[in-house]
Amino acid sequence: MITNNVIQRVFRLRYRGQTGTGFLIDIEGQQYFVTAKHVLHATDAQGQLIDPLQAGSNIDIFRDNAWLPLPVVSVAHSADSDVSIFTLRIQIPAHPLPANMSGLVYGQDVFFLGFPYGLSFDVGEVNRNFPMPLVKKGIVSAMFFTEPGQRFFVDGHNNPGFSGGPVVFKVPGENDFKIAGVISGYAPEHRVVNGALEPIENTNSGIITAYSINNAQRLIEEIQARQNELIS
Repeated sequence: MITNNVIQRVFRLRYRGQTGTGFLIDIEGQQYFVTAKHVLHATDAQGQLIDPLQAGSNIDIFRDNAWLPLPVVSVAHSADSDVSIFTLRIQIPAHPLPANMSGLVYGQDVFFLGFPYGLSFDVGEVNRNFPMPLVKKGIVSAMFFTEPGQRFFVDGHNNPGFSGGPVVFKVPGENDFKIAGVISGYAPEHRVVNGALEPIENTNSGIITAYSINNAQRLIEEIQARQNELIS
Protein backbone atom coordinates (compact mmCIF):
# COMPACT_ATOMS: atom_id res chain seq x y z
CA MET A 1 0.00 0.00 0.00
CA ILE A 2 1.05 3.60 -0.56
CA THR A 3 2.07 5.18 2.73
CA ASN A 4 1.24 8.60 4.18
CA ASN A 5 4.74 9.94 3.69
CA VAL A 6 4.13 9.58 -0.07
CA ILE A 7 0.46 10.61 -0.24
CA GLN A 8 0.80 13.75 1.87
CA ARG A 9 3.57 15.09 -0.35
CA VAL A 10 1.54 15.11 -3.59
CA PHE A 11 -0.43 18.20 -4.64
CA ARG A 12 -2.54 19.43 -7.52
CA LEU A 13 -1.02 22.55 -9.13
CA ARG A 14 -2.21 25.19 -11.57
CA TYR A 15 -0.28 27.82 -13.53
CA ARG A 16 -1.66 30.00 -16.33
CA GLY A 17 -4.79 27.83 -16.45
CA GLN A 18 -2.81 24.62 -16.92
CA THR A 19 -3.05 21.98 -14.21
CA GLY A 20 -0.71 19.18 -13.21
CA THR A 21 0.84 17.47 -10.24
CA GLY A 22 3.71 18.39 -7.94
CA PHE A 23 5.32 16.91 -4.87
CA LEU A 24 7.55 17.91 -1.96
CA ILE A 25 11.08 16.87 -1.16
CA ASP A 26 13.13 18.06 1.82
CA ILE A 27 16.79 19.04 1.58
CA GLU A 28 18.70 20.38 4.59
CA GLY A 29 15.52 21.51 6.35
CA GLN A 30 14.10 23.32 3.29
CA GLN A 31 11.05 22.15 1.36
CA TYR A 32 11.10 22.17 -2.44
CA PHE A 33 8.17 21.53 -4.77
CA VAL A 34 9.09 19.38 -7.75
CA THR A 35 7.02 19.13 -10.93
CA ALA A 36 7.32 18.76 -14.70
CA LYS A 37 8.79 21.84 -16.37
CA HIS A 38 5.96 22.03 -18.89
CA VAL A 39 3.42 22.38 -16.05
CA LEU A 40 5.05 25.70 -15.06
CA HIS A 41 5.09 27.20 -18.57
CA ALA A 42 2.51 28.55 -20.96
CA THR A 43 2.71 27.33 -24.57
CA ASP A 44 2.55 29.18 -27.86
CA ALA A 45 0.62 28.18 -30.99
CA GLN A 46 3.41 25.80 -32.00
CA GLY A 47 3.42 24.10 -28.61
CA GLN A 48 6.72 25.67 -27.52
CA LEU A 49 7.18 26.50 -23.83
CA ILE A 50 6.96 30.22 -23.05
CA ASP A 51 6.35 32.48 -20.02
CA PRO A 52 7.88 30.27 -17.31
CA LEU A 53 6.91 30.62 -13.67
CA GLN A 54 9.19 33.15 -11.99
CA ALA A 55 9.97 34.16 -8.43
CA GLY A 56 7.32 36.59 -7.20
CA SER A 57 4.59 35.06 -9.37
CA ASN A 58 1.75 33.01 -7.91
CA ILE A 59 1.28 29.27 -8.16
CA ASP A 60 -2.17 27.84 -7.39
CA ILE A 61 -2.49 24.80 -5.11
CA PHE A 62 -5.82 23.01 -4.75
CA ARG A 63 -7.05 22.72 -1.16
CA ASP A 64 -10.47 22.52 0.50
CA ASN A 65 -12.19 22.40 -2.93
CA ALA A 66 -10.70 25.71 -4.08
CA TRP A 67 -7.56 27.06 -5.72
CA LEU A 68 -5.25 28.80 -3.26
CA PRO A 69 -2.81 31.29 -4.88
CA LEU A 70 0.59 31.35 -3.18
CA PRO A 71 3.62 33.54 -4.00
CA VAL A 72 6.71 31.73 -5.24
CA VAL A 73 9.96 32.60 -3.46
CA SER A 74 12.46 30.85 -5.74
CA VAL A 75 12.24 28.74 -8.88
CA ALA A 76 14.56 26.87 -11.25
CA HIS A 77 13.92 25.08 -14.54
CA SER A 78 16.11 22.28 -15.90
CA ALA A 79 17.84 22.77 -19.25
CA ASP A 80 18.27 19.02 -19.78
CA SER A 81 14.98 17.54 -18.58
CA ASP A 82 11.28 18.16 -18.06
CA VAL A 83 11.81 19.06 -14.39
CA SER A 84 11.32 22.28 -12.42
CA ILE A 85 11.39 23.17 -8.73
CA PHE A 86 10.09 26.06 -6.66
CA THR A 87 9.82 27.14 -3.04
CA LEU A 88 7.09 28.88 -1.05
CA ARG A 89 7.12 30.89 2.17
CA ILE A 90 5.09 28.23 3.95
CA GLN A 91 6.20 24.80 5.17
CA ILE A 92 3.79 21.87 4.88
CA PRO A 93 4.30 19.19 7.55
CA ALA A 94 5.14 15.80 6.05
CA HIS A 95 6.75 12.55 7.15
CA PRO A 96 10.29 11.89 5.85
CA LEU A 97 10.62 10.42 2.36
CA PRO A 98 14.04 9.85 0.73
CA ALA A 99 14.48 11.23 -2.79
CA ASN A 100 17.16 9.28 -4.65
CA MET A 101 17.38 6.52 -7.23
CA SER A 102 19.80 4.33 -5.31
CA GLY A 103 18.53 0.74 -5.52
CA LEU A 104 16.21 1.24 -8.52
CA VAL A 105 16.64 -1.75 -10.83
CA TYR A 106 15.65 -2.58 -14.38
CA GLY A 107 12.30 -4.42 -14.52
CA GLN A 108 11.06 -3.60 -11.04
CA ASP A 109 7.64 -2.36 -9.98
CA VAL A 110 7.09 1.36 -9.42
CA PHE A 111 4.08 3.50 -8.54
CA PHE A 112 3.17 6.98 -9.73
CA LEU A 113 0.68 9.44 -8.25
CA GLY A 114 -1.21 12.44 -9.57
CA PHE A 115 -4.44 14.02 -10.70
CA PRO A 116 -5.34 12.74 -14.20
CA TYR A 117 -8.01 14.90 -15.82
CA GLY A 118 -8.28 16.68 -12.45
CA LEU A 119 -9.61 13.54 -10.79
CA SER A 120 -9.12 13.03 -7.05
CA PHE A 121 -11.11 12.10 -3.98
CA ASP A 122 -11.67 13.89 -0.70
CA VAL A 123 -10.93 12.53 2.77
CA GLY A 124 -11.17 15.87 4.57
CA GLU A 125 -8.84 16.45 7.49
CA VAL A 126 -7.24 13.02 7.05
CA ASN A 127 -5.19 14.63 4.26
CA ARG A 128 -5.38 18.16 5.75
CA ASN A 129 -8.14 19.06 3.25
CA PHE A 130 -5.86 18.49 0.27
CA PRO A 131 -7.28 16.19 -2.45
CA MET A 132 -6.11 12.59 -2.52
CA PRO A 133 -4.17 11.71 -5.69
CA LEU A 134 -4.84 8.69 -7.85
CA VAL A 135 -2.24 5.93 -7.81
CA LYS A 136 -1.09 3.77 -10.72
CA LYS A 137 1.48 1.01 -11.07
CA GLY A 138 4.10 0.32 -13.71
CA ILE A 139 7.38 -1.43 -14.44
CA VAL A 140 10.75 0.16 -15.18
CA SER A 141 11.24 -0.87 -18.79
CA ALA A 142 14.31 1.14 -19.86
CA MET A 143 16.97 3.39 -18.34
CA PHE A 144 18.95 6.15 -20.09
CA PHE A 145 21.11 7.33 -17.22
CA THR A 146 24.09 8.26 -19.40
CA GLU A 147 22.01 11.08 -20.95
CA PRO A 148 22.20 14.53 -19.33
CA GLY A 149 18.52 14.39 -18.35
CA GLN A 150 18.67 10.79 -17.09
CA ARG A 151 15.36 9.59 -18.52
CA PHE A 152 13.75 6.27 -17.78
CA PHE A 153 10.71 4.55 -19.29
CA VAL A 154 7.88 3.01 -17.32
CA ASP A 155 5.51 0.44 -18.78
CA GLY A 156 2.14 1.72 -17.58
CA HIS A 157 -0.83 3.84 -18.61
CA ASN A 158 -0.32 7.53 -17.99
CA ASN A 159 -2.98 10.23 -18.51
CA PRO A 160 -2.94 14.04 -18.80
CA GLY A 161 -2.71 15.51 -15.31
CA PHE A 162 -0.16 13.03 -13.97
CA SER A 163 2.60 15.29 -15.35
CA GLY A 164 4.91 16.33 -12.52
CA GLY A 165 3.86 13.51 -10.23
CA PRO A 166 6.38 11.37 -8.35
CA VAL A 167 7.55 7.91 -9.34
CA VAL A 168 8.12 5.94 -6.13
CA PHE A 169 9.60 2.52 -5.47
CA LYS A 170 10.85 0.18 -2.79
CA VAL A 171 14.36 -1.19 -2.90
CA PRO A 172 14.02 -4.99 -3.25
CA GLY A 173 13.99 -6.53 0.22
CA GLU A 174 13.13 -3.23 1.96
CA ASN A 175 9.79 -1.79 3.11
CA ASP A 176 10.17 1.98 2.75
CA PHE A 177 9.37 4.02 -0.35
CA LYS A 178 11.80 6.33 -2.13
CA ILE A 179 11.21 8.90 -4.87
CA ALA A 180 12.96 7.88 -8.09
CA GLY A 181 11.74 10.48 -10.56
CA VAL A 182 9.21 12.83 -12.08
CA ILE A 183 6.48 11.93 -14.58
CA SER A 184 6.81 13.84 -17.86
CA GLY A 185 4.24 12.25 -20.18
CA TYR A 186 3.45 9.28 -22.37
CA ALA A 187 4.88 8.41 -25.76
CA PRO A 188 2.33 8.27 -28.60
CA GLU A 189 1.81 5.19 -30.73
CA HIS A 190 3.52 5.17 -34.13
CA ARG A 191 2.56 3.96 -37.60
CA VAL A 192 4.62 3.29 -40.71
CA VAL A 193 4.24 6.00 -43.36
CA ASN A 194 6.36 5.71 -46.52
CA GLY A 195 8.68 3.33 -44.76
CA ALA A 196 9.23 5.57 -41.72
CA LEU A 197 7.70 5.63 -38.25
CA GLU A 198 5.36 8.55 -37.63
CA PRO A 199 3.69 9.37 -34.27
CA ILE A 200 -0.10 9.16 -34.12
CA GLU A 201 -1.52 12.19 -32.34
CA ASN A 202 -3.64 11.74 -29.21
CA THR A 203 -2.79 8.07 -28.77
CA ASN A 204 -1.18 6.43 -25.75
CA SER A 205 1.43 3.73 -26.31
CA GLY A 206 1.61 2.75 -22.63
CA ILE A 207 5.23 3.91 -22.49
CA ILE A 208 5.74 6.64 -19.87
CA THR A 209 8.68 9.02 -19.89
CA ALA A 210 10.02 9.98 -16.46
CA TYR A 211 13.10 11.92 -15.40
CA SER A 212 15.49 11.15 -12.57
CA ILE A 213 15.01 12.96 -9.27
CA ASN A 214 18.70 13.84 -9.64
CA ASN A 215 17.58 16.65 -11.94
CA ALA A 216 15.63 18.23 -9.08
CA GLN A 217 18.60 17.89 -6.77
CA ARG A 218 20.83 19.71 -9.25
CA LEU A 219 18.28 22.53 -9.48
CA ILE A 220 18.22 22.77 -5.70
CA GLU A 221 22.00 23.16 -5.72
CA GLU A 222 21.58 26.03 -8.21
CA ILE A 223 19.09 27.80 -5.94
CA GLN A 224 21.30 27.28 -2.89
CA ALA A 225 24.28 28.71 -4.79
CA ARG A 226 22.29 31.82 -5.76
CA GLN A 227 21.18 32.29 -2.16
CA ASN A 228 24.75 31.98 -0.91
CA GLU A 229 25.86 34.62 -3.42
CA LEU A 230 23.24 37.03 -2.07
CA ILE A 231 24.35 36.40 1.50
CA SER A 232 28.04 36.92 0.70
